[in-house]
Amino acid sequence: QNRPMCATLMTANMRRYRCASAAALLCCALFPPVACLPTAAGGRTARHAAFASYRGEAVSDASMEVVRGAVPDWLRGAYLRNGPGLFEAGERRLRHWFDGYALLTRVQLSGGETPPRLTTRFVETDALTAARAGSLGYAEFQTPLSEPGGGVAGALRSLAALAAGDPTDNCCVNLVRHGGDLVAMTETQRSWRAIDPATLKSRGRVPWAAGSRLGVLGTAHPHPDPAGGGGLINVATDINPPFFSSYQVYTVSAQPPWHRQLLASIPCDDRAAPRWLHSFGVTDRSVVVIEQPAAYDVPAMLGVRSASHGTLDWLPERGTRVHVLDRRSGAVEVHVVQPPFFFFHVCNTFEADGAVCVDLCAFDDPEIVSSLSLERLTDDSQARDLPRSRVVRLSLPRRGGGDGGGDADGGAAPELVPLDDVSVSGGFADLPKINPRVAGCADYRFVYGIGAARPTPVSNRLVKTDVAGRGGDAAFEVAGMLPGEPLFVPRPGGAEEDDGVLLSMGTDPDGGSSLYVLAAQDMRLLAQCRSPVPLPAGFHGCWLEEGGGS
Repeated sequence: QNRPMCATLMTANMRRYRCASAAALLCCALFPPVACLPTAAGGRTARHAAFASYRGEAVSDASMEVVRGAVPDWLRGAYLRNGPGLFEAGERRLRHWFDGYALLTRVQLSGGETPPRLTTRFVETDALTAARAGSLGYAEFQTPLSEPGGGVAGALRSLAALAAGDPTDNCCVNLVRHGGDLVAMTETQRSWRAIDPATLKSRGRVPWAAGSRLGVLGTAHPHPDPAGGGGLINVATDINPPFFSSYQVYTVSAQPPWHRQLLASIPCDDRAAPRWLHSFGVTDRSVVVIEQPAAYDVPAMLGVRSASHGTLDWLPERGTRVHVLDRRSGAVEVHVVQPPFFFFHVCNTFEADGAVCVDLCAFDDPEIVSSLSLERLTDDSQARDLPRSRVVRLSLPRRGGGDGGGDADGGAAPELVPLDDVSVSGGFADLPKINPRVAGCADYRFVYGIGAARPTPVSNRLVKTDVAGRGGDAAFEVAGMLPGEPLFVPRPGGAEEDDGVLLSMGTDPDGGSSLYVLAAQDMRLLAQCRSPVPLPAGFHGCWLEEGGGS
């Protein structure tokens, strides 16, 4: 498919990597679109199991079997993951993978001699309580309270919930370690839940300090504040149409009661239609808010109609606007990227040579959102090849401050340069992770994520990308297996950036689940730890070292 960003990135790649093989560059253009995939494509059995509701009882400290290899003796701690586990609310089926009710998974690893131990538990939320009682209590990301054509009463109910600023608390996206607590969250401010890291029981909502409320929505990817102090930094979206909607950059104090302190309020490009923010970039000096032209469509959120991508409207003519906040001066520089791009996740952010650089996984448009609807994922007649994405570097030259000046005012234009090898990634990249020790480092080399052996409607391989272009790219796949996010765990005392392991909870070809342990240096399988119960595909998680460290 000759899409604008793909062509732009290929051209930039040829300029930057003159020695790259022609085959690797041409792969981006030569993967044909697949109108309808064979039923075996993308691991059909695994795919149907990965996106089905978890029907079993909660598992507590159950033994897992190491069916291949051995767990490294030094690997001692807990792998924790969040993700959707229930896709029905009474007779109503949720629309999208992102909408399922939060199910937590914990695997205790105690070296090579002791079998891994599995614990699972749903997060007790208002949204889950309503679903178990037989009704959809809250609108989810792509599932409105009322279906299109649901009538005036349903639309009014949705409007009242939206106006009240009382969105879902279904915290199904991420798990973050903060201030001695484990926190589950999604993209609403009220969703943050304190979790017991040993039992996965919910301790209730996090203790926000009085008077520190900011926005209604917020990203599910807060960062440890690189400026120090042990706190977090995040971006909220204050939906206040038609004139006052904004993005609010704030910090979270290190100790409870947690206080949210506003650093800056950035006006939305269209105050009546804020854009969807899933993640952002941060350094010790800068916060990078990427305002992609994927706008919340209020009528679609109310169930009155469907937007171009569910509840999101794609507005490519607006370009992708990138706001760079200087934390020292408070100044905001604005860059406009054309053609626009869509993204979920940032790999790393750093400053070098007078620019702020954000490495991320970029798509041409939000078609990936539609691709991850439950209908597309589970109905074989709807299966299509995955949209293309690349690991790219967005370089934003500093212009010395100033509020609101676009690149047309004489400043240097931003650059978008591809970093991956599509012959390894299959032209797909997402769920990126790095060695946490190199976060913010300009000379880091490796990004780990999911990729594609095409044709496939879902990711089916794990990929190591050498962003320095020095030939360290590698991949791991098992035919018919669907991997999850690869979490990097550094080996204690390891000197090299890739000295450690990757932990990925995958759906096996037979529909069961296993935790895969890979050597990060060469993507070699070290151990496959089989779960006693099948688990739905999940999103993000964290590693807790033995003794409680993160």
